[in-house]
Amino acid sequence: MNKTIHTAKTALLALGASFALALPALAQDHSDHSAHAHHGAAAATPAAGGAQAALTAGEITRIDARTGKLTIRHEDIKNLDMPAMTMVFALKNAQKTAAFKPGDKVLFAAEDEGGTLTITHIQPAS
Repeated sequence: MNKTIHTAKTALLALGASFALALPALAQDHSDHSAHAHHGAAAATPAAGGAQAALTAGEITRIDARTGKLTIRHEDIKNLDMPAMTMVFALKNAQKTAAFKPGDKVLFAAEDEGGTLTITHIQPAS
């Protein structure tokens, strides 16, 4: 009887772990992302000569006009050494939230501004 209970518990734990791994990634608010602070100003600043940082493709999944934040499912952000994920970004110009809606495909540049990940440029992906 104890062996049956132990086997059932083990099966349930394995099932629970498999289920948790299969869940889609939840949007996380990384706009105050101190883990990337180690990149410093050199990594967060576009290359010398004022060149625009490389744009990253993404899709807006949520807009919070009150706080000026966008949730974006994005590809790798090269200048921040960040893998593809869904996360919340602060928008440098909060009024720009009115120009977008959930589902919009965009190209954007994000920078680490004192530990806060901020979208410094955003445009429709056309």
